[in-house]
Amino acid sequence: MRIEAVTVCVNYAGELAATAPFNAPIFDRWVIITDPDDERTRRVCRRHHLQCITSSDHARNGDDFNKGRMVERGLQHLSKDCWRLHLDADIALPTRTRAFLDWAHLDEAYIYGCDRIMCNSAADWNRLLGTGFLNGTLDCGNHSVVFPPGFTVGTRWARPDCGYVPIGFFQLWHSLADEDHGYRIKPYPTHHGNACRTDTQHALQWDRRKRVLIPELIAVHLATSRANGINWNGRRSPPFGEIDAQQQKGVSVHGPQPISASMGAAPPS
Repeated sequence: MRIEAVTVCVNYAGELAATAPFNAPIFDRWVIITDPDDERTRRVCRRHHLQCITSSDHARNGDDFNKGRMVERGLQHLSKDCWRLHLDADIALPTRTRAFLDWAHLDEAYIYGCDRIMCNSAADWNRLLGTGFLNGTLDCGNHSVVFPPGFTVGTRWARPDCGYVPIGFFQLWHSLADEDHGYRIKPYPTHHGNACRTDTQHALQWDRRKRVLIPELIAVHLATSRANGINWNGRRSPPFGEIDAQQQKGVSVHGPQPISASMGAAPPS
């Protein structure tokens, strides 16, 4: 399967610097959309060889932060025949994500979501790295999905009148459900004016029986504030804190090493 991802990253360079070493090897292509003035994000993209598109569409017509416009701009650059993933910059995926998705035998007519655990500080992030959760070395017991101890599970969006809805931190669907003869039949909603609701509006373009949770895939959310909606109108929460290089010593991940998040520094040698 071919997976191409789109991520809006405006003033989230610290989070992207922390998540990119884990996520980049998973995707066949990863498109980052940022503001022209966000040099820190562009620096992270250059370091990890990510395609970076700059746009001011999020501020058109007086909008504070129209994330949907930015997502749609990125989606317009993806290949015709592939799985498309909308992923937030502050989400890290396990190194075995490709295997989980291959084994799931996904249906091209469906949209998929997953659960996430919450890391509320750089210290939590370092503690999580030490558990081996992301690289698959955490003891999962016998035939069970185990969440790492000491971390809360993020909200799963579901309502009695419409059921489960994959929300914007991870939304996976196939281009065959998105285009018909080159015409986008499920464009990303762009009319809400900020980062709220457009993700649920997007997923609600699929009927409930075609909105599916992948239970074996658990993402990690780097959250610097527990206030709901604090960044819906642009970045308001404090930036992801500097990861203490001393705490990184002895931490092993399969592939890239964890990095200093606040300035997008290179992995420690």
